[in-house]
Amino acid sequence: MATEPKYIQVHGHRGCRGLLPENTIPAFLRAAALGVDALELDVVITGDAQVLVSHEPWFASEYCLKPDGSGITPAEETELNIFRLPYSAIKQYDCGSKPHPRFPDQQNKPAYKPLLTDVIDSVTTFCQERSIKCPYFNIEIKSTVPSDNLFHPEPEVFTELLLDVLAKYNLTDKVMVQSFDVRPLQVLHRLKTNVKLGLLTEDDTPAEKRLEQLGFIPYAYNPNYSLVSPDLIKLLHAKSIKCFVWTVNGEDIVQKMLAFGVDGIITDYPEMVLNQVKSSYISTKTS
Repeated sequence: MATEPKYIQVHGHRGCRGLLPENTIPAFLRAAALGVDALELDVVITGDAQVLVSHEPWFASEYCLKPDGSGITPAEETELNIFRLPYSAIKQYDCGSKPHPRFPDQQNKPAYKPLLTDVIDSVTTFCQERSIKCPYFNIEIKSTVPSDNLFHPEPEVFTELLLDVLAKYNLTDKVMVQSFDVRPLQVLHRLKTNVKLGLLTEDDTPAEKRLEQLGFIPYAYNPNYSLVSPDLIKLLHAKSIKCFVWTVNGEDIVQKMLAFGVDGIITDYPEMVLNQVKSSYISTKTS
C-alpha cells in the first residue's frame, strides 16, 4: 500500500552559495527560480542602523574586495566593521568577484552586500513577474554577547530594527527568524510577535539543555546535520518542534537526513537537494 510521503522543505543557504556569491541578490533570485521553499540569509546592522544581509559583521577576506579592487587580509577583517560604516560605504565593496576557495563551481561576478529591504523587493518582483511561488525568508540574526555594541547593537535594538522591516512588508508572520544566540529569540518571544522562531545549535550540548537555555518551546530546533539522530527527531516531534538541518551538501547526507525524518534541509546546492527530495517523495508515494 502506498503511503503519503512527508513534505520536506528545502532552504537555499545564503541563496545558493555553491552556485553564486553568498547573500547576494543574484544568488537569491537563482534559488527562487530553482523552487526552494525558503531563502536562508543572515542579517547584521550597519552604522546608520539599517538591516544588512551579511554573514559576518565585517568584510571577509575569503570572498570580499576593497572598493579599489584590492584584497583584504585576515588581519584587516574586523577593522572593516560594518557596524561602524554607513551603507553608502558598505555598498562600494565587491563581495562577488573573488573566487571562493571552498566553492570552485561558484559563478563569480561583481556583487555587493544588499539591504534586507532590497532582497525582499527583488525576490518579490522576480517571482511576481514569472508567476512563480515566492519563497519565504529564513533570517538568521548574527549576534553574540561579547560583540554587543562592538559589532552589533544589543538584542532589543537589533530585533526592533528587524521587526520594522518585516512590518513594512507585512511579513511578520511569514518568516522564520533563527539564531545561535538565545537572547534575540527570547526578545521576540517576549514581545509575543507572530514570528516563527528557530534555535540554531552546532555543538554536542543536549537538545534538552539548549531548550532549557532558551526558556520556551520554539517553532524549530535547527542543528548541524552531524548532530541529528532518530532519537533527536523523536524528541523534537514529541514537543511539536520542527527540525531544519544545516548545511547539507552531499547526496548521501541528504538521504540520511530524509531517513531520519527531518522537516527541512538547508543547503548550498538547492537544485541537488530538490532533486533528491523529489525522488524520495515519488519513491515513497509509489512504494
